[in-house]
Amino acid sequence: MENVSTKKFLQVWLWALTVVSLLAILQTIQRTAELEIALLRSKWIGLVGVFALSAALAAWLSFSSLLNRIADWLDKLATQSLNPFRITVYVSLILFGFLSVWFTRLYVFGSTLPQVMPIFWVFLWASLAQVVGLKALRKFDWYAAFAVVLLAQGFIYQTYGIFAITSANPFSMGYSEAGRHYYASIFFAEKLYGMELPLPFLHPSRYLLLSVPFLADGLPLWFHRFWQAFLWFGLTLGASLSLSRFSRTRGWTFILFALWAFLFFFQGAVYYHLHVMVILVLAGVSVKRPGQSLIFILLASIWAGISRVNWFPVPAMLAIAIYILETPVNDRGWKYWLTPFIWGVSGLVAALVSQFVYIQISGNTDVSAFGSSFTSDLIWSRLLPNETFPMGILPGILLVSVPLFFALYQMLRGKMSALHPLRWLALIAMLVVLFVGGAIVSTKIGGGGDLHNMDAYLVMLSVLAAAFWSGRVSAESEAKPMWGKVGWGAVAAGLLIPLGFAIRHIGFYPSFDRSIAEKDIQLLQESLETGGEILFITERQLITFDVINGITLVPEYEQSELMEMAMSRNRPYLETFYEDLRLRRFALIVAEDQKFTQQKEGAFVEENVAWVRYVGAPLLCNYRPVVTLVSNNLQVFEPRPRQVECKDPFVE
Repeated sequence: MENVSTKKFLQVWLWALTVVSLLAILQTIQRTAELEIALLRSKWIGLVGVFALSAALAAWLSFSSLLNRIADWLDKLATQSLNPFRITVYVSLILFGFLSVWFTRLYVFGSTLPQVMPIFWVFLWASLAQVVGLKALRKFDWYAAFAVVLLAQGFIYQTYGIFAITSANPFSMGYSEAGRHYYASIFFAEKLYGMELPLPFLHPSRYLLLSVPFLADGLPLWFHRFWQAFLWFGLTLGASLSLSRFSRTRGWTFILFALWAFLFFFQGAVYYHLHVMVILVLAGVSVKRPGQSLIFILLASIWAGISRVNWFPVPAMLAIAIYILETPVNDRGWKYWLTPFIWGVSGLVAALVSQFVYIQISGNTDVSAFGSSFTSDLIWSRLLPNETFPMGILPGILLVSVPLFFALYQMLRGKMSALHPLRWLALIAMLVVLFVGGAIVSTKIGGGGDLHNMDAYLVMLSVLAAAFWSGRVSAESEAKPMWGKVGWGAVAAGLLIPLGFAIRHIGFYPSFDRSIAEKDIQLLQESLETGGEILFITERQLITFDVINGITLVPEYEQSELMEMAMSRNRPYLETFYEDLRLRRFALIVAEDQKFTQQKEGAFVEENVAWVRYVGAPLLCNYRPVVTLVSNNLQVFEPRPRQVECKDPFVE
């Protein structure tokens, strides 16, 4: 990286402050509109004024000669000898900067102004104080002190957010959270439910990882939530350390690079069961040991085969990228591509065979369920800013990609000829395929709420950037290429953007009223004391963890499964569901509050329309709510006393 003077460091910080201040103004105005507050007549105008003033002053100061004097003063301050008083002051700056962000977010902004940019504005000021204190104490370079401050705190914010799901609340903490624990339990169905059940058809590898705590009897729900958080944390950290090892960094640089990768991956976020493949490939693939590499590619591809269809080629593509980066062509012609061809075909075949074997042993009679994603609608509007994902898929992924692309441009400027054109073509083609594939999957109904479907692309981009950054890329000539230096602006953006995704996790841990939850559990238990089958469409963890007693599990029609079938319009499956409703098969049904009317606006409108049309309306036509719980929107439904003619959902 280029040498960073005090003035250059301050200039970049001021530019960042200008951008964040302007965005904070925008988000504050949007928030006042949401709360129906007259901005010009409220105290909020003062906050907007502070943001506007800081933007104007930062923009002016970044080009002013006054910045030179400030830089000289800071240089003198940082070179002063330390004494107990100065040590106390500098340590206080670091602690105050850290605590002020949390205090402001929790007790000043709170739920009134939860948006990211206002607290990011506070963080920038706090981080400057911390950098000054750290540089004076440890004599770091400005950029190093800034990196330590951002990455350490970003790691804390992200880790805090990961483990925030650990709760003893017996009810679901999110739309699909209950389903995740239920599908994980299916691997131990004989022990838990006294029956054999078909294995999950959606994301089997994820549920396999989540099932590990069921090896021990009697572990409570909060531990299973902790285990899921640990998977997010541990596997992402494992992949981050693997990438840092791949980059051949040492000492503090190794730690800082791993922390950056940790935050970079969570911008998606890259799912933890994908990181299993990343760790295997980065740990086992070596161009010097092609046999060993093939074994690790096969292992990772077998895992991909029980994961997601769009991940099938990912292990081989990552391995091929490493081969191309580290191996020059050297006039080998077609023989150069023999190893990538073998790796690619072997990996893809292993994934397909793995999926085929899993389908055969899963016990699912409806094989079409495994291909439900191929018949679902694509909502192209989610590529751009929308109510489901205000940032939009394309602007969002470009935002997190730009710093790495700019860094690659600076390293490769004037040196593109160091690699054979076919090597460039292969690398760019794989990156484009993963980008386009992730973007298309993001438009599938049920997705597009964040960047997680761009996960394979993010991993590939990080591997390419790490290889060039660390000098692992071999040129066509024997001379080792000297890649260009990355500018401080690109590095700062690469630090600040992931921090923006992490800082949003600052908040109070989720809480629940234990007494109300216990009363709801008691009410639910009493209302279910009846003969006949009782269908839990959602909240099946209440059966799994023996919160509700005396209930025999009905395995069909779990909420996530019903949603998938509604979105893919799986007619045979849904008509079986309608027939069971019409015949009043279930004495009672436990489900969320259902509606006849479809949602007209807001997030996930299309998903709501599909649910109401294919599930909610048919359910309400045949069943009616008789019990409503206070602590959530859970209801108990009983059959309607008389049969009515229900509208066919498949008729327009």
